[in-house]
Order: sequence, then C-alpha cells, then structure tokens
Amino acid sequence: MGVAMTHTTKRVLTAAMILLLGMLRPAPGQAAVPRPGAPTNLRCEYEARPLGLDTRSPRLSWQVNDARRGARQSAYRVLVATKKEILAADQGDAWDTGKVASDRSVYLAYAGKVLQPKRRYYWKVRTWDGAGRPSPWSATAWWETGPLSPRDWQARWITPASTSAGVKLPPLGSWIWHPDGSDRREAYFRATLTVPAGSRIESARAHLSADNEYTLFINGRRIGQDSAWETVESHDVAAALRPGRNVVAIQARNEGGPAGLTFGLVVKCADGQEIRLLSGPEWLCAASAAGEWSAAEFEDRHWARAAVVARLGDQPWGYFTKDAPALRSHHLRKGFRVRSEVARARVYATGLGIYRLTLNGRPVSEDIFAPGWTRYDKRIQYQTYDVTALLRPGENAIGATLANGWWSGKPNSGGRQLMLLLQLDIEYADGKKETVATDDTWKAHPSPVLENTFYDGETYDARLEQPGWDRPGCDDRAWGATEILDKPLDTVVAQVGPPIRVTEELKVQRITQPAPGVYIFDFGQNAAGRCRLKVRAPAGTRLQIRFAEELKPDGHLYTDNYRSAKATDVYICRGGGEEVWEPHFTYRGFRYAELTGYPGKPGPDALVSRVLHSAPPFAGTFACSNPLLNAIQRNIVWGQRSNLHSVPTDCPQRDERLGWMGDAQIFAQTSLWNMEMAGFYAKWMRDVTDSQSPEGAATDISPGSGGGAPAWGDAITVVPWTVWQFTGDTRLLEEHYKGMKAWVEYMRRQSRDDLYERGGYGDWIAVVASPAEPIGSAYYFYSTKLLAEMAAAVGKEEDARTYTALAARIAAAYNARHLNPQTNDYTGGTQTAKILPLAFGITPPDRVAAVAAKLVEDITKRRYHLTTGFLGTPYINSVLTQTGHHGVAYRLAAQDTYPSWGYMVRKGATTIWELWNSDKAGPGMNSRNHFALGAVGRWFYEDLAGINPDLPGFKRIRIQPRPAGDLTWAKASFRSVYGPITSEWRLRGDELHLSVRIPANTTARVLVPLLGRPAATVSEGGRVLVRGGKAVGRSSSSPNDPVFVGLEDDFAVFRVRAGTYRFTARGVGQPAGADLPVPPVPPAITRLSDDFTGTALDLAKWEPLALGLESAASGNIEARVQGGELVLSGTTDTNYWAGRTLMSRGAFTLGAGQTLQVELERRAMEAKGTGARSGLWIWCDEGNFLLFAQDTEKTVWSYNLDGRTGSGEAVAPAPDAGAHTLRLVHDGEAVRLFLDGGEVALVPVSWREGIRVGITTQARAAGDHVTARFGPFSAVVR
Repeated sequence: MGVAMTHTTKRVLTAAMILLLGMLRPAPGQAAVPRPGAPTNLRCEYEARPLGLDTRSPRLSWQVNDARRGARQSAYRVLVATKKEILAADQGDAWDTGKVASDRSVYLAYAGKVLQPKRRYYWKVRTWDGAGRPSPWSATAWWETGPLSPRDWQARWITPASTSAGVKLPPLGSWIWHPDGSDRREAYFRATLTVPAGSRIESARAHLSADNEYTLFINGRRIGQDSAWETVESHDVAAALRPGRNVVAIQARNEGGPAGLTFGLVVKCADGQEIRLLSGPEWLCAASAAGEWSAAEFEDRHWARAAVVARLGDQPWGYFTKDAPALRSHHLRKGFRVRSEVARARVYATGLGIYRLTLNGRPVSEDIFAPGWTRYDKRIQYQTYDVTALLRPGENAIGATLANGWWSGKPNSGGRQLMLLLQLDIEYADGKKETVATDDTWKAHPSPVLENTFYDGETYDARLEQPGWDRPGCDDRAWGATEILDKPLDTVVAQVGPPIRVTEELKVQRITQPAPGVYIFDFGQNAAGRCRLKVRAPAGTRLQIRFAEELKPDGHLYTDNYRSAKATDVYICRGGGEEVWEPHFTYRGFRYAELTGYPGKPGPDALVSRVLHSAPPFAGTFACSNPLLNAIQRNIVWGQRSNLHSVPTDCPQRDERLGWMGDAQIFAQTSLWNMEMAGFYAKWMRDVTDSQSPEGAATDISPGSGGGAPAWGDAITVVPWTVWQFTGDTRLLEEHYKGMKAWVEYMRRQSRDDLYERGGYGDWIAVVASPAEPIGSAYYFYSTKLLAEMAAAVGKEEDARTYTALAARIAAAYNARHLNPQTNDYTGGTQTAKILPLAFGITPPDRVAAVAAKLVEDITKRRYHLTTGFLGTPYINSVLTQTGHHGVAYRLAAQDTYPSWGYMVRKGATTIWELWNSDKAGPGMNSRNHFALGAVGRWFYEDLAGINPDLPGFKRIRIQPRPAGDLTWAKASFRSVYGPITSEWRLRGDELHLSVRIPANTTARVLVPLLGRPAATVSEGGRVLVRGGKAVGRSSSSPNDPVFVGLEDDFAVFRVRAGTYRFTARGVGQPAGADLPVPPVPPAITRLSDDFTGTALDLAKWEPLALGLESAASGNIEARVQGGELVLSGTTDTNYWAGRTLMSRGAFTLGAGQTLQVELERRAMEAKGTGARSGLWIWCDEGNFLLFAQDTEKTVWSYNLDGRTGSGEAVAPAPDAGAHTLRLVHDGEAVRLFLDGGEVALVPVSWREGIRVGITTQARAAGDHVTARFGPFSAVVR
C-alpha cells in the first residue's frame, strides 16, 4: 500500500535523520570512533592486475589498512563481479563470500562460479577490525583470464617457409657418464657393434664429443682424441672395423663441472646396409680400467651400465657451442581491417625462440625475450597484451619479429624452425567479435637482423629495413609464405612470473682510447644488458660494439673469461641522419663497451648501457654504519639483478648463462629478502619439475636434463620451502609435492644404510675443498626434513610422520659415520664439513657447542677468514651467530683481505664474483657477476637487522637485531605479504634505541639486545617496562602495549601486536666481536736449510701438513728421512689431489730490495695411476700461494697460483721423472721460476710478509701411488 509523501512529512523525516546523525556524531571534545581504512595493495596471484591467467582458482590477497596498534582483521567480505557496474552496486555475480569471520588476508582461493576464458573479473574487499567495525570497500581491482585450454585457440603455429636449421649434426646418442655422477672425473666406456659376416665395409665414421676430453679405441686400436666439447669430432674408423663383433672403447676425462660423452658411429656397407651405434644406457662403463681394457676380448661383465645424463640437445651442452644451428631472424606480418569502434582487444601470443610484436608500427609491450625459457617440450608460455588503444577503424597491421633466444643458436634447446602462435581477439562496441589468428595467409621476410644469439650478439643491417613493414599499406607481394605446423597446443600455458624489462639506464663514466679508433666506454657498474647506440654516418658504415667485465693493463677489453661467447654487436648504418639503434635479441654482462668504426670521436651519448632482467619489484633494503657492508649489499643486489633472465642464471656473460640449481637454491633466501621473487620461483619450479627424470632424479640445470648432484638436485625441495617461509603460500608446495617426494624417494633408493654418499660438485670453488660424499648425505637429510615440514603444511600427516622418522635415521647414520666423538669434528675437518650438519640440524644437541667451537678454532687460526665455497658460505655467518659466536660472524663479514666479500669490494668489484680470487684466477670459469657467494645477504637482514618470520609468511614475526663489532647502527625494511616490516637500531654509548614496525593483522616477538647486561633498563615510548630483568608495575597499561615475556639469553623479550614501537635499553654492554683474539703469526725467519741427513724429520723446522692442491688430506702419503733423502710416498685414498706437504714453521718477510731465494733438489719421482705431482710451495694462505711442480697427468712442469686448482700453467715439458733442480726467486712483486738452471716463468704476485715455503708430493685420484725423493733444500732472504 503506497503512501503519498507530503512536503510536511519530508520535513519531519529530515529533522529526525538530523537528530539521529547528531546522536551518532561524537560530541564536542569527544574523539571519533576509529575504524580501519579501505584495504590496500590488492593482489591476485602475486600481481596487482594480472592479464591472462589460466589458473581456474586464483588466490586473492590484500593488506589491512589500519595504522593503530593492535590492528587486526576479524572478518572479511570479498565480491567478484563480471562487470564494474555490478561491483559498484556492492554485488558479486561471480562470487560473494559474505561476511566471513577470519583473519585470513592472503591467498584466499577463488571459489565462485566457474571462470570463463578471456574474461575480466572485477573484485573488491572490505574488512572488519578486532572490535567488529567495518572498513570502507577497497578500490576496485581486477584479473583477467586468458585461454584456459587448447579449444580456446583459433590460431595455429606457423613458421616462415624459408627458415631451417643452419647446421646439420651427425647422428649422435644421448650424453652418458658413470652412474656415480660428475664427481667421477674419469670414466671408461665400452659398447659392441656387429658387422654381418661377409659384408664389405664401404665407409665408417665415428662422431663424438666429451666434456672435457676423450680417447677413442676400436678393437684395442687407438683412433684419436680431442678436448673441445664445444665441437663434434669425426674419425674415419673403417680400417679398424671387421666383420663380426667389434668393440668401441672410450676413455673420457672431466676437469670439473658437467661430465658427459656423446657418440655416434655410422657404418655403410657395399650392399647398401647401414649400421649405427649410438651412446645410450646399454653402454658399459667403469670408473677405472687396467690391462687391455679397450680390446674386443676384454672381459667386461662386471662393468656397470652407463647413466644417461642428458638427451642430445638438452642443457648444459645443447647442440654444442660452435656447431649450434642459429636461425635467421624473420619478420612476419598480417594486414587486417577493423570495421568499427573497438571496445576491447587482446593479443595472446607466443613464439619459438623469442619474439617481438608491433601493431600498426607500435610495440605492444615493453617485454623482452618473450616467451621466456622453459622446457619447451613440456611447457611454452603465452603472453597476453591489451592492444585496444593500438587499433583503429579501417586498415591495420600486426608485425612479429622472430629470433633465436634459448631455442636455437647459442644456447640451444633443439630448435630447427622459428615459430609464432598469435591470436588477436577484437570485441566491438556493438558487442560483435572478430579474431585475427596465425595461419598460412601471413607473410614472412628475413629481417635486418642478420645474426642473433645470446652468446655471440646481434648483427643488424639498417640498409635492409623496410619502412612501414608492420603498418597498414605495406606492399608484401614479394614477401615469402608461411607454413602451418602440425604442433599441438596442449603445452601452451599462460605466463607465470615477471617479464624481462629494461629497468635502468647507465650513463658512461669515462671514455678512453687505447688505440686509434678504439673507444672504451666505462659505465662504472657491471650489469646485464646491452647498449643503445646513437650515430650519424654514411650508409654502409659498420660499427662494432664488444663487451667485457674487465680491462687489460693496456686499457683494451679483457674477454678471455667470456670463453667462446663473442658478445659482439654490429650495426651497419642506413645513412641519412641520426640513427638510434639497440639490439632486441641479445644481452650479456658487462661494465665496459668497446666501440669501433665510429666516424670521428664519440660523445658520452654515443652509447648508453641499458640494464635488463626479469623485473620483480624490490622487497627489502638494508644499510648499516659500516660502508663496506653497504657496498657488499649493493654488490649482492646487482648480482641478483644481473642473473634473473626467465630463470636464475649462474652468470650473464660467458657461453653458459644456465639455470644451475645449486647456485639458485643457496641464494634463494637472500634473493627473497631483496626482491618479490615468489612469482619468479613459481615459474622456475615448473621448469625444475618438468626437467625431472621419470625415476625422480632432479637435474643440475633447469630447464635441462640429467645430473642430480647433491645440493644441486636439492633445489627441488629447498626453493619451495624457502618461498613458503617468506610468503606462506602452500599452493607452490601442493603443486610440486609429487616432484619433491619423488626426489627424496630417489635418494632413498640410491642410499645405503640411510646414507646417500654420492659425490658431485661438492662445496664448489671452496678455498679448502671438502669431501663430496658426506655432502650428499647431509642434503639427503635436509631435503627429507624439509619434505616432512611441507607434508604437514599441506595436510599429508602420514607422509610428515614417515619423513620425520627417516630424517632422524639419516642424522643418526650421518653422525655415526662422519662425527668424530673425540675431536668433535666431521669428516674432512673443513669449515663446510662442520657448517652443513650444524645448519641443517644433524649435529646432536649436546655436541653443537663443541662442533661450533671447532669451527671457530679453524676460522681464528686463519686470522678470521673463511674457506667455504658455494655450499658452506650461505650458512657460515648464521651458524656462528646462532651458536653464540656473533662477533666472529661479523669479523668474517667485515673482512677485506682474501678470501672475503670485502676483498672483492677492495679490488673494485661492483657485483659478487664467482670465485673468491676472480682477480687472480684464470679465465676458464671466472665470472665477475655471480650471485652465489652473495648468499651472506640473508645474514644482514636476519641477524644484523633482526627481521625473521616466526611463522611462514610473517604472520608472526620475530625482531631480534644483533649489534656486533664496530657497528653503531643498522636498519632493514621488508615488504611482506601483510605489509612493511622495519627494524632499526642505534647504539649510543650504553644506550640502545630500537624502532620497529609491525604490519596490521600480524603479531611479533621483539627481542631487545642487552649486550651482556641483564640488569639494563628497557622502556618503550618513554614508559619503563623492565628494570633488572623484571617487569616494572603492570606489564601493560593497554592490551596493545608491549608485554614483557622475560629474559632469553642476552635479550629482553616482548610480545607485541601490529603497530610502531620505539624501545630504549639503557645500561647495555658492548657488542660481540670488538676484542676478538688474533692468532700469533708464524715466527719470523730469514734462512732455512735441510740436507735430510738425519734419521728423522726435523720438526723444529717443518710442520707436516695433510695438504694437496684440491684436498686438505694426506691421501695416505707420508714423509720420512731415509738414506740422506726426504721421501714422500703413499697410495692415496682421496679424490682429488691430496698429499703430504712439509711446510716451514717460520715465515719470511721481504723488505725493500730484498729477495727470497728457494732451491730444492728433486731426485726422482715414481708415479703409478692417473697422475702425481711433486715440487715446491710458496705459501701465504689457501688463496695466496704458488705451487711449482711436475705434473705427470699432463706430463709438464707447471705452476698453480692463488687458489687455482686442476691443471696448472704449463712452463716446460716433463718427459722424465728423474733428477731436477727447482729454484724460486721472489722479490715481493714477482716470482721467477727456474728449472735446472734455466728460467721458465715470471709470475706476478704481491706478497711481502707471512711467506712460508714447503715441499710437497701429491696424487691425483684414489688408487694412485707416488714416491718422490728429495735432496738438499735451502731458503734465504738476501
């Protein structure tokens, strides 16, 4: 029943409403009732407005907008609508959660109506605070789906009809190696080939390659050898074959890194029959061989089956660096007509290798190297672009340029054709729709990009440009055709993770001219990217840009460490005015660029360095009062930025740039502090599990195949666990649980007595090498332990119990095998040998303090230097801090002499090096831009600044800063999924001030450091809370004030809710590490001589050390004096290069104008096995030494300098093992090496003090025997 509303009625109602509002409005002087603000930072699958998702249940997150102390969410309501107008009316036609009583504000899985492909969904959220007061609705956010299945595509894969692979490789099999893995540096292989009786062999060629070298035998006959894995060598073997049974035998050697052999033999008979033998799992192999092992009659029934470590074409070898088939870049175009006003237009596109799109001559995005690098046989990502604004009624044109990328060329994933898949969906204002898709009506033409690969660079001839080729009206009648490929779409998926973008431009800092016409641009920062060129020159002018990380002493580029990567861009001018060019399909790491061919003298704007990488937002910052640590942090961040290119790469400059799993997993924690890496790792983890073998073995490289070395394969568990700790995201765990479990089960099947004693890369590039086998078992424990935790997190309780129990058994077995209860040390005795069991939780609790003390003892005797490699370095500082040695941890971090992070800074590094001594090591494996050793960055955030997750995702936070050494302040911030977290402390005399910010909807424990003074007074906001270790008065005047929990170790512990807090501790002590003891230096000597005529070693002169070039072990080589000679003899049980060294107990110092002269008579050496060395050391420490010795493995006299392992620098042939006189003359600037009176080398060095001298004998591999005899020795300073 309707009632007419009169004017009087309206007045009465209005007055009543005013009266009611007056009752609700606070009275004068009364504060307004606060309520939360509208939620902010809305995210869908890590992104603000993701375009083109293919997940059917995306997760929604938001941040509670409430700055009040104690702010928390008690409920939420989410609305999802298909139209903005519906959402604006506070309705959700796709999903309305209703008011849900929950504090959940991250990763809320969509559970509404089934999502439709290619549709935008709008959403918003409101929250209620702890008192039940609602917030306003958030601003509108959205996500958009892309194609969700193959049926959503009308496009077909197409290829330019004129493209094909440029190189045809001979028939080859899989890459194989010994089943023990790449830690076997030598492997022997045999396979049988049967030639039918009566057949006449017309031709027979064997094709093979090995990393690093091989020797080929047929029926016991030596055929040939080679040591360049980058090429395939061919041998004519027809004369060695015979009708009937034939045996191919190969001895293969590896010098470190990936190990493999690939082989193919093709026999053609006169009757037309062709017989092939390819390497594969049916081949037999052995780790060692003796006698006539290569003969056909040799008995090999006890040999093992070879392991396939990679398929042909897979990484790390690809299709070989030098023989890789690079494809010519092509333009593809399609003209089309838009009939009326466009309401919405989307491009869904992908390509192989990489592609660049334009529409009507304008780029559709800033993305670089799309679609990224994946296991292309398993997954190819498509990208979605909003191109509504680029279309216009009438004629339009879309253009695509295809190039090699990771698909073909260098590196190489097996690509033989360039391909494009593209669909442009147009929706008109009148609601009608139209699609433009790749088919055989598209046209193709070679682009002006003549050559392009990531390793070698790009060559661009601007004279070949066709202006307007990607615009309407282009005459493409002379263009070639395209072909439709019969390629399925079931591997095409939406992109996950951030795209690669140009994120910064670096201007030149200095231009030099080391030679006429050669200009060197120094950009002051080593970074990954490319240069933009600006020039005016006549048509046909050829400009060349080469790149390097370092310069030679003469000012020219030093490119040796790029190895075979040419890293050269060439631009050929079109003429006619100013030309600006930047390559689109290559990149590299560099600080310096060399420009040649430039007309005249280039100005500072001739080249600009354009920094590019996968571009997740920055998440954290760290700074402190020590400029050296700030420089290290800066280098860490630059190293991270330089090695994110769709996958986490090892380096950005040389002929590698691969997704090495070990490097990635050790740096993952630091990377997540610096940048929002969750989306990046979500993508890469798919590469990891896509690359996993059917048996569950994870790979060393992803994307890739084969491998599975300890710590490298374990990235499959470590990375998801680490991401979960930072984000609280369990979907990543659910998605990859099957793969993680398969890896642990693979190790379990390969284990014996609960130990996975497989070798591998070990503690890669360590100053002092650790035994590799215990590392395998340590990581077996660690992955099992993490899997148990993740199983519990995703509700797999039975698995959680199973793997918790298995981890306990592994730990017990590990300690029984490797922990010496008398010495409290682990097998190998190295720093890393102790660090890993301490860090992983293997060490029994009652032994932790003693093992940590042994670690500190080792560090201290080395004058506070580490000796760790990739695996020990990430944990050494944290282990020291957690076991009560924070001052030692700081001393390591602040060290600036070799080996240390500060040493890199002092030597001018602007990124983290691959090696501790990259400034002195050879070029073979020596990147100046490698994030792995930068894993110390986590310690800056977690221990110096003190930010830690107490629960995954920082739902509960622990703030526990630890002042140390000479630091007076430190601060860090981190953008968690709940909001910013900050911690900043300052130390002024005996007062410590700590400021903390805890985001809404979280809680925290704040541990205020008292620095050894438990009676200190602690206040917050001016109110005293603690005095003498006890709470003062009421523990809290408000439920949102800090609550004193008690004293814990050296901290006053408070429980706090969200908000900002300012604590002051008065009467605190001094930070740890200010007065650490320094070990005494060896006694100073100026002369040492020994004629070895006694009956025993003179231990007053000599310190017998278990010390070889690669192992701190004696290898059972012992020293004795016998018959007027020093004899070093034994059969080693150690891989590799272990030995006995007699080191002088005293040390020499050189003053101005003085020289150290050392002479030794080496009378004889008998070596049996793969190799031995004997000679002289000049020794300062593990990274500053010179070893001059005869090497029977290489049959040379050589020297190894400053931590260089493996083969040394050859200086003379060594055809015999008889008597020789070695002499060294060291003047403080260089060492001159003499052999039998003749000078063979001059080696620059920079040591003047703490110089010890030594006599050494070493054997290469387990089972090798060596006996060396020495006569008189003398060393004197003159």
